[in-house]
Amino acid sequence: MPHHQQSQLPFVPLCASSWPKKPYPTLFLLLTLLLSLFTLSPSLSAQRYVAGDIVENFTLTDRATGEPVSLSDFEGKIVFLEWFAYWCPFCQAAADQTESGIVSYYNSRQGNPAGIPVIHVALNLQADAESLTQDFIDTYNLGLVLNDFDRAISNKFQAANQPIFAIINGVANSPSHQQWELLHTSLGYLQTVHPITTFRAAIDAVQAAPNLEPPAFTLQPAGTNLATGETLQLSVQATGDDLTYQWRKNGNIISEQTSAQLSIQNVTLEESGSYTVTISNEVGELTSEPAVVTIGLSLADYLASSGLTGNDAEASADPDFDGHSNVFEYLGQSDPNNSTSQPSLVQAFYVANEATILDLSFTISPDARNYTAAIQISPQANFEQATSTIPASENGSLAATITLLNKEPPLFARFIARELP
Repeated sequence: MPHHQQSQLPFVPLCASSWPKKPYPTLFLLLTLLLSLFTLSPSLSAQRYVAGDIVENFTLTDRATGEPVSLSDFEGKIVFLEWFAYWCPFCQAAADQTESGIVSYYNSRQGNPAGIPVIHVALNLQADAESLTQDFIDTYNLGLVLNDFDRAISNKFQAANQPIFAIINGVANSPSHQQWELLHTSLGYLQTVHPITTFRAAIDAVQAAPNLEPPAFTLQPAGTNLATGETLQLSVQATGDDLTYQWRKNGNIISEQTSAQLSIQNVTLEESGSYTVTISNEVGELTSEPAVVTIGLSLADYLASSGLTGNDAEASADPDFDGHSNVFEYLGQSDPNNSTSQPSLVQAFYVANEATILDLSFTISPDARNYTAAIQISPQANFEQATSTIPASENGSLAATITLLNKEPPLFARFIARELP
C-alpha cells in the first residue's frame, strides 16, 4: 500500500459557534441539520456493527492514487475512520478537532500508551465535487482519503448522515481486544471536547500484544512403522515462549496428547494415520509436517487372526504342513493355516554350461513387522559353517544366484528368518 505523508498546511480554527468562511449554501446547512435528526428503521439498524463486533475486511479506492486500500492493510495499528462530506458543517468541526486531538496527538506520542500506532483514514462520501472536496482535504490537512460514495461501508456502522466515526483494533493477540474488533462508533459531532475524550479513551484501552518469541520447529516429527501391541512415540523440538502443544491424527484432535511428545501404548491397527502437532502461543501458531504412522499385525496377532493357538502358534511351527514355518508365512503374509496359501519363496535349479545354478528369491511383505529374512550359504548340510549370509534389501526383496561348476564341492543354501533387535 502506498505510504501517505501528512501535509503540513495551516488549519482553519473552529469553535462551537463559528464555521469556516467558505461559500457553502445555507440550504446545505439546513438540510444537514434536518438529516442529523433522521434515523433509519430499527430493522436496518440491527444489521449494523456495534462496539465489540468483529469488522469484516473491506476494500475502497484511494482518492489520490486510485489504488485499492483494504482494512487488512492496517494490521498492527489502531484504525480511526472518519466519514465526511465537504459541505457538512459538523464534518468541518470534526475534521479540525480530530486533526489536532487525534492525528497530531498520537503522532507526537508515537502511538497510544502501549506504543500502538494510530492511523487516521478519512472517507469521502460526496461524489462529483472534486474541487470543493479537495479544498476540504487541504484545509483540514487530511492524509489518506478513501472514497465511499455509495455508503457501502459507512452504512454498516451508522445510518445515513455524517460525520461517522469508527475506531477499530488492528492488533493481533492483544490481551485487551480481538483483532478487528470495533472499539467505538458514533454519528454526528455537536460538541468540541467530549468526542475527542471519548475517542482517546477507546484508543488508549488497546493493549499491545505480548513481546513473545513466536513458535518455530527445530525438529519435525518422523513417521514410523509399528506392530500391534507396541508403543507409538512421536516427538518434536521447537522454540518459542510459553508454547502449548496439540497433536492431531488425520486432522482430528487427540485430546490427551498436549506435550512435545506423543505416546500411545498398546497400539492397534486403528492408530495408523497421519499425525501432526500444532504449537502455539499468544503471538502465533504453527503446524508440523505430517508424520505417517503405519501399524501392522504383530507375528502373534497375525497367527491368532488365522485361528492358530497353542503350539500351532509358535513361530517355528508349520501347522498346515506346507513346508513353510509360521514366521515365513508371516513375512510373506500368506495364510499359515491353509496349505494352498504359501509365501513367495522361490528355489529354482537348472544346469547350464556344465554348471549347476540355483536361483533363490523371496519378497517380504511391507506389512510384516520386527522380523526379516536372509539367504545363508554353507559347504555343510548342517550349516555349522556358513560361508556367507545375504540379507534382504530395505524394500524387502531377497535374491541370490549361486553358480557351482560340477567338478567343485557342493554348496548348500537355505532361507533363514530372524527377529530384529
